[in-house]
Amino acid sequence: MGWQSCPFFITPKELKTALEPFRLVVDNACVPIDYTDTPAEEFLEKYSALYERLIGGDVIDHKSESGLLRQIAITSNLPDLKFGMEHEIDGKMVKAVIVDKKGSPPPHLAPFTFNMYTENNKLYVSTRYSYLAYTETVLGYEIIFRKFSQSDVEYFGLSSEKEFRTYPDYALFKKTITKMTKPLIFQKNGIVKKTTIRISEEAKKHLPDFYCIKSNRIELV
Repeated sequence: MGWQSCPFFITPKELKTALEPFRLVVDNACVPIDYTDTPAEEFLEKYSALYERLIGGDVIDHKSESGLLRQIAITSNLPDLKFGMEHEIDGKMVKAVIVDKKGSPPPHLAPFTFNMYTENNKLYVSTRYSYLAYTETVLGYEIIFRKFSQSDVEYFGLSSEKEFRTYPDYALFKKTITKMTKPLIFQKNGIVKKTTIRISEEAKKHLPDFYCIKSNRIELV
């Protein structure tokens, strides 16, 4: 099982628009027994704080400021997410999302990192580094969803990950982001590099101030 994603950097206002069709849910941790979903405003507050730190050129400290780096799931149909596994932690009852074999976790929003490296005289960009281990290179957020390998076809009894009931949410969010952004293109040492990272025109104005852009002496195109 692999992963597919669409990394992006947009303004908090633009992200609010992209999230309008969805409800936000914590599905990777235990939640209180009466939990239903997380208000979009709560997540956007964290995103806005991170946005301000990034455009200000700050370096995010993974120990003292990792609270800015929040992961959240999105869904357009909240009843599709089933909670269970009820148990007690520190005297309080909690529960967690249950995913059956024919289901899939909903798409996730999580920070991504911007890392460059050269191999065989070619310039590459990676967004796969852990954002908790490399917080100084966080550039924005990405939408993440499962991607099938050949062995997954037999295990899940599906021809592709697109048959999961949660896939349309990934496709819809990605389509919205694609419409409001363009690919990030930059130049370094005379080499022009087009990336899969999507950037809105408004957000792009602030990129030259990013620590990970300045430290790599990147010229935006």
